[in-house]
Amino acid sequence: MYARSYYNRRHQPSPIKENPTLGPRLEKIRKEEISPSTLDFLDSLLDFFKKRGGLTQNQLNSFEKIESRFSPQEKERFNLWKEEYLKFHAKDAKLIAKYYSYTGYFTTLSKKILENESFVPTKKEFNKLVRNKYASKVLDAYKAEPRFEVNAMVQIRSTVDKTGDTRYLRPMRSRLCFVLANDLPIRNSTAGAKRYKILPMGVCTPIELDEKHLMKPNKKGKSA
Repeated sequence: MYARSYYNRRHQPSPIKENPTLGPRLEKIRKEEISPSTLDFLDSLLDFFKKRGGLTQNQLNSFEKIESRFSPQEKERFNLWKEEYLKFHAKDAKLIAKYYSYTGYFTTLSKKILENESFVPTKKEFNKLVRNKYASKVLDAYKAEPRFEVNAMVQIRSTVDKTGDTRYLRPMRSRLCFVLANDLPIRNSTAGAKRYKILPMGVCTPIELDEKHLMKPNKKGKSA
């Protein structure tokens, strides 16, 4: 008897809070600039409302959370942030978005920033993307002056093959190279991560490498 009573309490349908004003409110928010997933959710709420004349408390709570983002106060706050973002932060956001598009994190947000010039992330999204310790190192690498100029001769360090992503360069240890570019997109959030395109002597195809794997030529440098 107890088990049946407990089951019935757990599986009772949630009560509907009827409210005729919800329909126009749902329609209004659907016309705002919202994500496809949010639009799908609002459409499901609107269908439910049309059938039942209201929403459950949980549905209402979720809707009001979305609705609050489009209040006059929130719109004004976002407009101020948009102005600040476009003036001071958009360039950094694009640099970090390029980095994360390579690493596989923040892929959805990064794609929006890189592919939609009019897209402005929320301040919370921006802080998560750019104001973390990994992104900070990437920005430091971008803004650091390159140690080696274009056309300079450099030497690949003998320790280049110590990490997994450079192990294939074992035959290139101590190889002399020419710098073709020193401003490639950053791939790693470590010290010395400024990215270079170099042409090793005796090789026809350029390779990309972090600055930390390069050094000034010495007598151990090899031409082949």
